[in-house]
Amino acid sequence: MPFSSKFRHVYGEVPKLDGQYCDIKKPYTSGEGRYAAANTKFWATSKASGGGPINVCRHDKTGRLVQGKDIFVVNVQKGKALDFDFHPFIPNLIGSVSEDCSVAVTEFPVEGLTEDVKQASCLMKGHQKKTHLMKWHPTANNIIVSASWDKCIKLWNVETQDCVQTYEGLPGAALSMAWNKDGSLLALTEKAKKLLVTYDPRSGEEAMKFQCMDSSKSSKVFWVPTYNWIGCTGFTKQAKRCLKIWDLKDTSKPIYNEIVDQQSSVLMPFYDEESHMLFFHGKGEGSVMFNELVNDKRIFYNLGMYRDTEPQKGGCFVPKRAMRVFNCEVARYMKVTRDSVIPVSFRVPRKAGAEIFQEDIYPDCAAGLPSMTADEYLGGENKMPITKSMNPENQEDGAAAIKFVKKQTYAELSKENEELKATIAELEKQLAELQGE
Repeated sequence: MPFSSKFRHVYGEVPKLDGQYCDIKKPYTSGEGRYAAANTKFWATSKASGGGPINVCRHDKTGRLVQGKDIFVVNVQKGKALDFDFHPFIPNLIGSVSEDCSVAVTEFPVEGLTEDVKQASCLMKGHQKKTHLMKWHPTANNIIVSASWDKCIKLWNVETQDCVQTYEGLPGAALSMAWNKDGSLLALTEKAKKLLVTYDPRSGEEAMKFQCMDSSKSSKVFWVPTYNWIGCTGFTKQAKRCLKIWDLKDTSKPIYNEIVDQQSSVLMPFYDEESHMLFFHGKGEGSVMFNELVNDKRIFYNLGMYRDTEPQKGGCFVPKRAMRVFNCEVARYMKVTRDSVIPVSFRVPRKAGAEIFQEDIYPDCAAGLPSMTADEYLGGENKMPITKSMNPENQEDGAAAIKFVKKQTYAELSKENEELKATIAELEKQLAELQGE
C-alpha cells in the first residue's frame, strides 16, 4: 500500500514586505546556535555590535523597523551572545550564554521593549571558557542547562542562581543539546570523538554513549518521542550531509542511515511531534526541507522543499500553540537573513480551513505551562508536558500568568544574616547600657 500523508501537499508561504521584519541588519551568526529564538509573542536575533546585544521584537510589529525606535535590544553580557532562548513558560524572560563565560536570564516588559535593557535579572558564572549553548528544561520551571568550550555541561537553578550539577564526561566541546520529552535525559553530540551521549543532568549518570558520525564537523541531535527514537544530522567522511536515526531499545546500529545531499552547510533539524514532520534548514542556503517520519520499513519520507533565492544565516520555529489554525498553518519558520527576519508559513491546502477547525492535523500540543517546580525536578521527579487543545473554541480564558520569582542566593542570605547579627549585637549593647543606668 503506497504511503499516504495528510501533509504531502504542504507548501511554504512568505508574506509581502509589510508582513516581514525589515532592516534588521548585521546579525551575529557565529557558533553552534540557531541565531534566532521565538515564543508565541516575541522573536529574537543576535546582533553584531558591542557586548552581546539581542534584538527582541513582538510578532505583531512588522514592516521596516528602526533600531532604537521600533526595535530594542537586551544587552546584559560583556561578550557576544552565542546562544539564547525564551523561557518556555514566561514570555517576557530570555536566557542567553556568552563569550564572557556567563549565563544570563533577563526579564523585560510583558508588553514588549520600549528601551534597551542593560541589566540581567540573574547572572550566573562558573564556566572557565566561552559558553556557547543553552537549553531551558521543557517541563520544570526555571531550570537551564549550559555547555561551554571547557567541555563541561552545567545544570542551573535560575531561582537561586546556583549551579546544582556539573557533567565533565565529554572528551570534546558539545556541538548540540536536546532534552527528551519529560526532561529526564539530556542528549549531546560532541566534536572530539564524534559521540552522541544521553545522561541525567541531576546525577550525571549516563544512559548511553556511542559514536554517531564519521566526521568531526558539526552534528545536531534531536529526539523522536513519537516512536522512542533519537536522531542526528551531520557529515560523512566524504563531507556529505547525512541523517541517522536510532531506536532507543537498541542503539548498536541506526535503523536509518542515509545521505541527504552534498551541501557544505550545517543541517539544522526540527522535529514536530504533533505532525511527525522533520524539517531541515541549512545555514547559508535558502531552502527548507520537510519530511515525515513513520514507523514502517522506510521510516523517512520526503514531502517537499521550500526554496528561496535569499540565503538564511539562521532561523528557528515558532511554538505549535501559536499556529494560525484557520489558515491551516502547521509550522512557522523565522528565517534570519543579512538584513531581515522573514516568517515562512508552512500550510496544508484545505478549502474549508478558514471556516472549520481541522482536528486531524491539530492534535493537542504543549500548553506552555510548567508541570513541576525546579525543586521537584531537582528532587528526582519527572513529569510529561501539560497539553492543551488547539481548537479556538476550547481555549480557556483567564489562565494565571506564570511569574518569575528570584530567590536569594547563598551569598545574599549570608550577607543578610551577618547584617542581622550586627543589628542584634547593637540592640543588645543599647539594652545593656539602659539597664546599667
